[in-house]
Amino acid sequence: MSALNKIIRGDKVIWIVALLLAIISVIVVYSATSARYYGQTGKVLMKHAAMLLFGFVMMFGASKINYKRYAKVALLLMIPCLALLLYTLLFGRDINDANRSISLGGISFQPSEMAKIILITYLARQIVMMGDNLQDFKEVIVKLALPILVTAALIFPENLSTAAILVAVCMVLLFVARVKFLHIMAIVGLCVAGMGLYLLFDAAKTEIGNKRAEKASIEAAAKGEAAMPYVPKKNRIKTWSNRLHAMGESKEEINPFDDKHMQSTFAKIAVATSSFFGKGPGKSEQRNFLPHPYSDFIYAIIIEEYGLVGGLIVLMLYIILFTRVLRICIKRPLSFGALMAFGLGFLVIVQAMVNMGVSIGLLPVTGQPLPFVSMGGSSIMATGLIIGMILSVTRSIEDETALAPVEGKTENENIEEEISEADESESENSD
Repeated sequence: MSALNKIIRGDKVIWIVALLLAIISVIVVYSATSARYYGQTGKVLMKHAAMLLFGFVMMFGASKINYKRYAKVALLLMIPCLALLLYTLLFGRDINDANRSISLGGISFQPSEMAKIILITYLARQIVMMGDNLQDFKEVIVKLALPILVTAALIFPENLSTAAILVAVCMVLLFVARVKFLHIMAIVGLCVAGMGLYLLFDAAKTEIGNKRAEKASIEAAAKGEAAMPYVPKKNRIKTWSNRLHAMGESKEEINPFDDKHMQSTFAKIAVATSSFFGKGPGKSEQRNFLPHPYSDFIYAIIIEEYGLVGGLIVLMLYIILFTRVLRICIKRPLSFGALMAFGLGFLVIVQAMVNMGVSIGLLPVTGQPLPFVSMGGSSIMATGLIIGMILSVTRSIEDETALAPVEGKTENENIEEEISEADESESENSD
């Protein structure tokens, strides 16, 4: 046992939570894919299990790295990350009318998953380095608001829900870091104004494009030339407004099985037809009808098969994970490690709550996966990295002298020294 403790360092409760989520993931994904991938379920399950294993490898590796080094890594990767988001926006793979992923070496991944981690870590670094300048509005805009706005702007056009969650998490992080509330509201105002300008631009661009396409179709028909029938292209605002409108429609207006409501309808049926203990493992009926029962709506399958008890257990696992993160904030308030762990932990729980809210019909369909449970490579790798980074902080806390205040120094000096030590270590290694 002592040998295992030397290998598995950090908060043991977090390790147990991650392991339980992975076990639940394997069981539920196997059930959810059995109808969709008939005859290939074993192959799909093995691929998913391998991805979970890789997620644990990333988690283990990240937990072994001194968390102070992540400050330097985030600083170095911020600009390349923005460049990759821009490339994805312009040349990414078109899936469901959105460019969200790119393919490198035959492996597809979503850069936005890594961008969220890098941005939050970067903000944690900037906050502790700014010190008393956190009260300076100009400094806040340049060093904190600008990275948030640029990152969100590059994600927002193709993935509104991810951008909205990221901005919300960043605002809460700034609030926890004691940035003035008026400054935070100003940043929110800039985000809203930027979103409004983009929507106007997108609507105008789509309208002009549709008129040109319609004119070309009419001219081709007049000349007797063969041409594709004209189909007006929808802009992103139309997609988002349809989802929001679907949430507010009365029962008389709804056709529950049309394209707009089908996913949420089958998810609600899965929840409504369950019981306290559910229908039992592998006995889900709605997995046959839900488009993505193994990812976007996996929580509905969990409730259908394991009932209210299963749903509450999964919910409690995420809450336990976040409470362990809050312990870090209590032990080391306003430090880089605490801010990074809080931001990343809060990101995981918000994403989990959004997925659960969509599955039970409280929120419009967003496409957010359930962290470490839903099938999907980018999400699993990102969550594994996040948990590993949090474990890295808890590992340092285990050493009583690692986070003990240095005699004769103020708390702010200790906080700034965390980043300085990380920068110096990187410089020595490069030499």
